[in-house]
Amino acid sequence: MYNVLIVDDEVMIKRSLTKLINGSRHGFQVGGEADDGSEALALWERLKPDLIITDISMPVMDGLELIEEIRSRGQETEIVIISGYDDFGYAQQAMRYGIMDYVLKPLRQEQLEDLLEKSAIRLASKGRSRQERGRRLWECRGTAALVAENLWMIRQPEAIGLLTDYCHKLMERGLTLAACREQLEDTLALAETELIVQSGSKLTELPKPLLAASGALDDLLLRAEELTAAYVEQIRQMRNWGQHHVIQKAMEYIDTHYTNELLSLSHAANEAGMSESYFSRCFKDELGMSFIDYTIKLRMEKAKELLQAPDSKTYEVAHAVGYSDYPHFSKSFKKYSGLSPNEYKKRLNSR
Repeated sequence: MYNVLIVDDEVMIKRSLTKLINGSRHGFQVGGEADDGSEALALWERLKPDLIITDISMPVMDGLELIEEIRSRGQETEIVIISGYDDFGYAQQAMRYGIMDYVLKPLRQEQLEDLLEKSAIRLASKGRSRQERGRRLWECRGTAALVAENLWMIRQPEAIGLLTDYCHKLMERGLTLAACREQLEDTLALAETELIVQSGSKLTELPKPLLAASGALDDLLLRAEELTAAYVEQIRQMRNWGQHHVIQKAMEYIDTHYTNELLSLSHAANEAGMSESYFSRCFKDELGMSFIDYTIKLRMEKAKELLQAPDSKTYEVAHAVGYSDYPHFSKSFKKYSGLSPNEYKKRLNSR
């Protein structure tokens, strides 16, 4: 059901439109009425209607001022103007704001039905676009997390390898270069957000030159390589990378033994030849996260990889990443990813 806001200072006009719209077969319902643009703006902010039907000539704030204000806030609400003014100048100005239509009063029922049908088609198309955009962002998120992890660990070649493989898969699916560019930009933006959070907001957001890239896929990936190199340089300087060489040895130990449920800070500290307290402090200085957070992240990301297999069993995945207690694994996975293991697997299968 689509929500409609009617804006007109004539009571009978509002009453007539409300009756016709609510009785329409196109799925619209009047959610609010306003006498002028100022009142309508307050209602619009609260109701966020799908469609606005407004007059032009009204007290306080007229229809064109209302539309200009809404558009200045970056909103693409569908808007129809119904006016008693058969004036090309008004219509031309209204069309510049991207309104759907400009019709003259009195509005006949057949005209209104045509307008509602047209609006329903446009809104349905926008809805599909938003769903597709959401699906694409969800798809980007997994790659972005791995890219951010590799950049944080100063593994730029691995990060570029992930981005290259991702782009090739997109192209193999038939996406255009423009669509591939958009996906890559989203992936890098999500990775950057992850890095900014990881750094405690110390990482500086960088301008992304991908929109300037044109031509072949190699040109696009070259711009991505330049961007990731800039991130890596920031991270090196910010973290004094390499100061605690023994941490690298401890990390290799963790990466090898994460499947062992008994893996502990004590084991990793022994591997590094440090006391637990000193190791814990050095580990956090080097990686920007605690030993526990690193271990959980490693286990959850490995679990995500294993869950991608169509025949994988969630309880088997739990054991494979070091959890003998499945409820504990499920709770940890949901806290980390926002979905339970079963929900995550269903989301993968629905793609």
